[in-house]
Amino acid sequence: MPQMMPINWLMIFFMCSSCIIIIIILLNSLLLYFNFKKKNKINNLINKWEWSW
Repeated sequence: MPQMMPINWLMIFFMCSSCIIIIIILLNSLLLYFNFKKKNKINNLINKWEWSW
């Protein structure tokens, strides 16, 4: 069992990283979609995000 641990951790790490990448791609596509649909609204949202940061 201890020999299997590194492989399990690697699998968990790759799954987490792939999930994060997929979430980032989805967010970017949503931002692009809303940019094409409603430019003013997304600009206001971006300004609010910059202020919150």
